[in-house]
Amino acid sequence: MASDSESLAALEILMNEFFAPQTSNDRKREIESLLHNFSSQQGAWKHCLYFMSNSSNHFVCMYSLTTIEKIITKQWLGLMWEDRAQLKATLYQLALEHHQTAPNFIRNKLVKLVVDIARLDWPHFYPDFFTNILQLIQNSETTVLGLVFLQTASEELVCPWEDLSVSRKEELRRLLLAHIPQVFSILTALLERVAQKQRHGVTATPPPSPTHGQPNSTSPVHSGSLLSSMFGSSRCSLENDSDSIASLTLQALAHLFSWSSPRDEGQCVGTLAMAAVNEIMYKNCVPSSCEEFLLNLFQQALHLLHNLLQSGHLDQIDETYLEKVTEFLRLFVGLHLRRLENNSRFPILEFLTLLFKYTFQQTNLEGYYNCLDVWTIFLEHLQTHKASIERYNDALVSLVGQILRKTQFKYNQAQLEELDDESLDDDKQTEWQNFLRQNIEVIAKVAELLPMDTYNQVYEPWKESVMVYMRLERALEENEDCRKLVVTAEHECLRLHCLLRDLSSLTQAVGRMYPHFIGEVLAARFSHSQKLMTQLTAMATYASRLQLHHIQVSAGVLTSDLVEVHAQVLAAMKAWCHWLAQMHSEAGLKHMYNQFIIDIVDATVPLLAKQGEPAKLYHSAAHLLASLTMTVRPARLWEVESVRDLYRKAASLSYLPSESQRLVKRALCCTLLLPCAGLADQGWDQRQKLLAALLESLTIDFRQLQHSSPVSPQAACPVITSTLTLLNDLVTGMQSEGSNTRQLLYSAIQVFYIFVFSFGISSSFYYVYYCCYDDDDDDDDEMNIYQTLSMFPTYVHSPSVCEVILDFFLTAFGGLQQQLGASFTETTVQTFLDVFTREHLSSSLGQEGGAGARVVDKFLQLLQLVMAEPGHQFKRFVPSTITLCLDHVYPLVAETPSPDIKPSLFALLHAILMHKWQYFYRSSLLQTMNQMGNETVEHREEFIKILQAYGQSLLQPDINIFGQNLRSLEQLNSKWKLYHKHLFGEELLSQFVTVLLHSLIHKSHALLEEEITVAIYHMAAVNFKAFQSDFLPQFLRSTEGLDDGQRSILQRNFKDDVDLPSFTQNVQRLVNDLRCYRLCNYSLPAGSIKL
Repeated sequence: MASDSESLAALEILMNEFFAPQTSNDRKREIESLLHNFSSQQGAWKHCLYFMSNSSNHFVCMYSLTTIEKIITKQWLGLMWEDRAQLKATLYQLALEHHQTAPNFIRNKLVKLVVDIARLDWPHFYPDFFTNILQLIQNSETTVLGLVFLQTASEELVCPWEDLSVSRKEELRRLLLAHIPQVFSILTALLERVAQKQRHGVTATPPPSPTHGQPNSTSPVHSGSLLSSMFGSSRCSLENDSDSIASLTLQALAHLFSWSSPRDEGQCVGTLAMAAVNEIMYKNCVPSSCEEFLLNLFQQALHLLHNLLQSGHLDQIDETYLEKVTEFLRLFVGLHLRRLENNSRFPILEFLTLLFKYTFQQTNLEGYYNCLDVWTIFLEHLQTHKASIERYNDALVSLVGQILRKTQFKYNQAQLEELDDESLDDDKQTEWQNFLRQNIEVIAKVAELLPMDTYNQVYEPWKESVMVYMRLERALEENEDCRKLVVTAEHECLRLHCLLRDLSSLTQAVGRMYPHFIGEVLAARFSHSQKLMTQLTAMATYASRLQLHHIQVSAGVLTSDLVEVHAQVLAAMKAWCHWLAQMHSEAGLKHMYNQFIIDIVDATVPLLAKQGEPAKLYHSAAHLLASLTMTVRPARLWEVESVRDLYRKAASLSYLPSESQRLVKRALCCTLLLPCAGLADQGWDQRQKLLAALLESLTIDFRQLQHSSPVSPQAACPVITSTLTLLNDLVTGMQSEGSNTRQLLYSAIQVFYIFVFSFGISSSFYYVYYCCYDDDDDDDDEMNIYQTLSMFPTYVHSPSVCEVILDFFLTAFGGLQQQLGASFTETTVQTFLDVFTREHLSSSLGQEGGAGARVVDKFLQLLQLVMAEPGHQFKRFVPSTITLCLDHVYPLVAETPSPDIKPSLFALLHAILMHKWQYFYRSSLLQTMNQMGNETVEHREEFIKILQAYGQSLLQPDINIFGQNLRSLEQLNSKWKLYHKHLFGEELLSQFVTVLLHSLIHKSHALLEEEITVAIYHMAAVNFKAFQSDFLPQFLRSTEGLDDGQRSILQRNFKDDVDLPSFTQNVQRLVNDLRCYRLCNYSLPAGSIKL
């Protein structure tokens, strides 16, 4: 057998060859095999210790350490005592001897292996482990090594490793916590020495004592000298050795404070200092004894903020450092301001002044947005403490004023011109729109506290811009060919461009002010709101009359500016429609109200009726018209001449963008459907005739499908989609309205529910319409429905068309169930059930692109509504629905990881169990009491199959389905005592608990751990005694990877507590310790003695 020196030489050759660039992959695999065989042989770790002590080759050292790591983590408990002692002593000695010369990655690996040993042996078999660390830190020659040991110990000893039992984890945490005060004291002294060394390097004048005049001197971040030195070092100005010590110390502090992941070692000392302090700030529960410390901390933070702002060069400071400062401010305002707000020693107004300056000195948008978030948190704090608002009035007024300046080109053109106003982000907003929105939202937050002060600040600059805008007419020059703007000089065009951009921004802000002029304050602030609304309507009619966006301009950008102003004026009027709706009820204002209505109609309807206008104007005008009809609801709007003209051309609005066209059609329908406020005679008969005529014109293409020969799905789909989308919008929008509105809607669109089934029928559409509405011939009406349903439909094999049709019925069943009636609903559902055969379902689910699956999904959603209906007519669908689910759909998706329709399938099964429980358990309360626990279960096999499907879903990786079905089981138990049913307890209970426990053990659905544990508790609560004495022993016996002694310990540690918190702790201990035992057992060599 080769000697250690010969093996080392061979190993060095192999490692150098492996990492040589010319070595082939095949050769590398050969070398890997040789290295693996060597490390797997018994006693290989002894050779590795020799290699570590006698080689300077980094590859050899890492290979040796990796081999030793496997021994420590997998076989430590199986080693002889002498071997363990040798490994421990040698590794520690190697770390001491080579920490200054070895590369950091080797030093850190050595340290981790020593800590891994301590994780298993400290304190019983490694009593001096932590004492050694503290001694290393305090020795100037080994300070860096000691700090690396400390942070590694903090990371590894509190990490929830699976190879440790709960009791061992708790023991390690207690041991560490016991040393924390001493650790903080040592680290504080270390940082003080670093700070003092820095001061000596700056000035020869001896500084005052670090703790002079400062209480809480044992705190790691208490004194002015320490905070100023550490926080102020944002540019890494310390010497290299001091920088390394300070960085490692602060990293260790941050981890000790948080028990979270360590920070990046390459960060500046100031950044790490702020990170450490922020970890303190995250502690929300602060005892009163620490409030003095917090006060000192915040006072020093103010000093830091003041120094940062004094420099006037935030752009030269590291962005990460500034992010930490902003994070500190956010944490202070959100978690700790309430503790110090009324403390006379904390200058709250000075803090707000510094925050104000810090906010508006930010050099990038992200930093500015983060500061706005801090202000938002502060404003939300004031919302809950309104008694203290007066002292902050000046600060809030200044905040609004500065935000307005920042958003106006008049003051901030250079920065605002750089914002992108073309590319859309994930929220469909441009960079400019996002910037404006975030600023206006903060202004709106302030307005909730100081409504009139804020309004006046917004209104005054807006009014000035409006005055200039309304004088543009004077600058128009007209001739036979065109109209043009005589503003041609470059500097004048630029000024006008800036003014128009600011006007559109301020108009958006003005629109946001409406909530503070409605409700109880409507009358008190009416003069302001009436003046504003008058100006808005004047601007809208002015822009529509002059059509400023069509004039010829010398700078093309002015055209888009004029369009933007016009669009924002219409959008602001849309917002103020809420005020207009309330104004109707005020006495003596009818004339003014009517004038506003006329102005809005004049500003929108002619614009929408004309082709060739900008899409942005169409969009704003359509939204305003929709709000007028749905929110304000003026009386008999259809009698206005321009509105009548719009009704006449409703079917020919194809020039409008699709969204605008949809809004206009909805607005025209809502005018007829929605009742007018304060009107005695709503004229429902007239409305019905007008609505029928309107829908007839809007759906002419749709109705022509019935008269023609079958149209291809590609040609029919756009027609069907646009028509049914409009009807869906109407049904959805009218769901919360009164019975008259819903009845009117139903009477107008009832024919479409029948017609959807009758594509390809040669009989007259109008005959169908007559049959459906002939009140004197109900039999003929019902017969016609059955005739048309029996001929369902040409497009059943077209997923895109079928999806729209099903969505149409789904909306109807949700919003017009009462009007549709049980008979029609019953017939419709039966027709769908007849169509969706197993073959059709299989074909649909197999289609590419998911269109077929979406159709099936809609159908299952529709059945959910049917199952939730209480009427006896729908009970007969329960058997066929169960058959559809269990025999047709479920077999097709059961083994698929995450198909689209699984959520709807299980939601339907849940609806059956929740709403049709009597299908399985018919017994009345009296019968149940007389039977004394003897349950009669009808349709037993179907009931079991449903619950088995639930159980099968809990075995699959899809966490969404798992969570959905777990919550479903809990709801069924809450309402129907599912877990207490004899059938469930005898055949399913133990299976469900077993599955849920295994999901916890394997961490397959870790995000649902709490919900899983609660469900186990409720299942165990059926019979806690049986769970403890029968189920748990059986579960442990059937669990592999444990010996009998370990099973006995697990059983004994599971206490017989019956309250939820204690039971939860027992389950967590059981799961953790079971995982720990299995990991340890799998890592032991065969024949090892288990302790």
